[in-house]
Amino acid sequence: SITGLAALLLLGALAGALLQSVLTGVVLVGVLGFSSAALLYLVVEELLVEAHEVPETAVPTAVFFLGFLVLFLVEMMA
Repeated sequence: SITGLAALLLLGALAGALLQSVLTGVVLVGVLGFSSAALLYLVVEELLVEAHEVPETAVPTAVFFLGFLVLFLVEMMA
């Protein structure tokens, strides 16, 4: 069980290193952007206990991503 998880982690790291060396340009940016969005989704939906204390709607998640997008755009302009 623990050994299997460690092996999966190693396999994922090796696959990521291989893909990172092969992918370039727009494709690499797209993969990194998707990865960032997936991690943000996990933080918002699964790691914040407060998000599950009330019935779930799409509004809190949408507001979080909108705020992130606004901050990202402000940083790009500066």
